[in-house]
Amino acid sequence: MTGLVRTFAALVRDTWLEFLDSRSLWLVLVAIAAMFGVALSIRVEPRPAGRKYLDFAARALSTDLASVDLAEATIGEVAATFDGSVAWIQDAEPLPDTRVDSSPRAEAASGAEGPATRWQVTLVRAALPVIGRRVETTEIRERFGTVADGRLWRVGEITETTGRLGGTLGTQTWELVAEPGDDLAVLWPHRVTIFGGALDVTSAEGAPLGLEIFVLQKLLATGLGGTILLLVSVIVTAGFVPAMLRRGTLELLLVRPVRRWQLIVGTFGAALLFVAGLLGVLVAATWLVTGLVSGLWNPGILMAVASLLLFFALLLSVSVCAGVVTRSAPAAMLVTVAYWAVLFIVGILHAQAAGSRVRESLVGKPRPLTVADALRGRAEARRPLEPDRNPFHRSTVGRGVEAVYAVLPHTTDLDAMVDRQLMRGFAVGGRLRRLLESGEFSWQAGVALSLAHLAVFLTVACIVFSRRDP
Repeated sequence: MTGLVRTFAALVRDTWLEFLDSRSLWLVLVAIAAMFGVALSIRVEPRPAGRKYLDFAARALSTDLASVDLAEATIGEVAATFDGSVAWIQDAEPLPDTRVDSSPRAEAASGAEGPATRWQVTLVRAALPVIGRRVETTEIRERFGTVADGRLWRVGEITETTGRLGGTLGTQTWELVAEPGDDLAVLWPHRVTIFGGALDVTSAEGAPLGLEIFVLQKLLATGLGGTILLLVSVIVTAGFVPAMLRRGTLELLLVRPVRRWQLIVGTFGAALLFVAGLLGVLVAATWLVTGLVSGLWNPGILMAVASLLLFFALLLSVSVCAGVVTRSAPAAMLVTVAYWAVLFIVGILHAQAAGSRVRESLVGKPRPLTVADALRGRAEARRPLEPDRNPFHRSTVGRGVEAVYAVLPHTTDLDAMVDRQLMRGFAVGGRLRRLLESGEFSWQAGVALSLAHLAVFLTVACIVFSRRDP
């Protein structure tokens, strides 16, 4: 046992030295540091939107959305929950914010309305004859600003100011203080600039802050930053096994009381350990930078470490297997990159086949407009679809792609798993989160197939290495 630990420690030390000797790794780290430097220059400026969200909260009082799934419900189904009343904001004025908040988001909002601004609101509700009813102040306090299970606003002070004539006509009035709810900040539109405001990233109208930070985290962690780091790690680690197999190096390792397969697994584990550290630093830096820039601290990004590490472990197993078989670092690198390219291309073609199958299932069928489609501005997309002349999923290529995809690791599902976790932190709670989520997928299948391929490649490498002469 002691010999095995010492051998693994020696492999870890050699791995560390190999990474330090790699100039490409240092260049990539400098490039990633520069990318994070640009990210730190981002400025977010809230745009005026308080009245819009107050009006939305008032209109929502006319329906009971507590049990409605807005991702699937149609306009008709939402209309069925109409309680026979109409509510609107008669007057709204922002109140000065006396709270102390040093976050960048709060600083950007100082002196103008923003997601931290409190509002003095005059709310009017008219109950329609026969079908309408009066409501108590406690119900307005509980329901105002709550849409499904998301919370846009909370009611502070509230006083009913209904006059005698208004009460006779079925109209009620309240003076209330609307305070920001837990889900308002991520939906509030912000204008994003970089280099201290010198270059616009979004339009003047801005976009929801949660969506902007989601895109930024994807770019830094699982997008450009993660891809570059993994690619360079593949290039650096491709030479580990061929270097170990060089004349003289292997003999020194075999002197220790360890088996040959343990050397392969130890080399694999040492390289994986070092890359795990690099990925951990990358993701932690992403979480820290985006939190400092926006004031939104979403722990969902930390899941990217597990997803990226599993993907790299799969690529590393291919590299180790190719290195044992060919004893060539360039060959191991090329085989690994080719395997990565195959996974990427097959994943894209599978998405096309899945979309083709969905479109065929909707041909000629009436498709009522859902609330999700209305919010996304996709009213025209609900028209009946025309049949495709040559559905891709029925073609020979499409069927072949789906057959290959069924046995290959579903690495796109690993990325989708991270996306969903991020979206759950950057969207309104519960059912409304589904408005931003992608289609159905099985992350369990993605993990299981990745681990299965990893085990197969490592097993082949261990068998070949154990039976081959040094």
